[in-house]
Amino acid sequence: MSYALNRVRNRLFPIPPSSQKCLEREAKPTDFTIIKYISSNIYLFQHNGTKGLYIVKALDKRKIEFNQENEHLLKQEIENIYKLYHKNIVKIYGHFEDNYYCYILIERLPKGNIRELLPIDNKKRFKTKLCSIIIRDVISAVYYLHNMNPPIIHKSINLENVRLLNVNEAKLTYYSWKKYIKDNKIIRVKMKHLPPEIMNGKSYDEAADLWNIGILLFQMVANKDSFDISDYNTYKENIMKLKINWPKAINNDAKDLIEKILKIEPKERLSLEKMMVHPFIIKYNPDAEKYLIKPVEGLKFEPFVILKDDTDRKSTRLNSS
Repeated sequence: MSYALNRVRNRLFPIPPSSQKCLEREAKPTDFTIIKYISSNIYLFQHNGTKGLYIVKALDKRKIEFNQENEHLLKQEIENIYKLYHKNIVKIYGHFEDNYYCYILIERLPKGNIRELLPIDNKKRFKTKLCSIIIRDVISAVYYLHNMNPPIIHKSINLENVRLLNVNEAKLTYYSWKKYIKDNKIIRVKMKHLPPEIMNGKSYDEAADLWNIGILLFQMVANKDSFDISDYNTYKENIMKLKINWPKAINNDAKDLIEKILKIEPKERLSLEKMMVHPFIIKYNPDAEKYLIKPVEGLKFEPFVILKDDTDRKSTRLNSS
């Protein structure tokens, strides 16, 4: 049995896994109703048949750099994403295309991202325990990504890409297609998260993600940016001097952890394993080490079938006993 594929000019992504396996036809925009506009190119969709709800990221193909290298990297990236099975990584359910857009169906977490949940009044902050839980789960997700074969470097761990499932669990969103899109605004948005090695045009490795974790923790416990970002040159100078914009009052354990992560030399940054046993984490999570889980070799991929809408089942799995 075979199922129909959409007639698409300049198909960018691989054929969706469920269609590859002949489990369903490829989805199309008319299968869904837009329930809500969330932010730039991100929507809440409802499937017309199953009534399943999805966060949908619509990538405008007209704004994507089309060249052989980019197309290869994009296809490789979407294939890698389907291999991610971890309870602290937001699940990608599927994707489909038309002539103008690629649509990515993403697990819906109603509580939103951390940026949206931070108090508007910067004198108010998250409770220390919540910050500890969120960082625990981010470390867990990043440890998993770094132990993939080959390792996956996230490169965009920030307030927008961490979402809260409940007060005891956070999830890291992994989709970095922005880097392929022609939009100068992206550089300005990402600047406050760039580690020193990238700002200096040097090569980078997994340690770039460690820097991002330190910045993320600071933003949560201080509810402000870690460095003065009024302009690029000032920002870069403050980073190179590690002139951190400390608040008047900050949790001592959080400050110690941040100082051990935000190091100019990547090799000097605290490892994920040592982060997980730092007092800031284990005070509220004495069993935190069990969250350091590596991917399971040979784990069989189970395609998600949109027409069956099984989002109610456990679609993310923690690869442990």
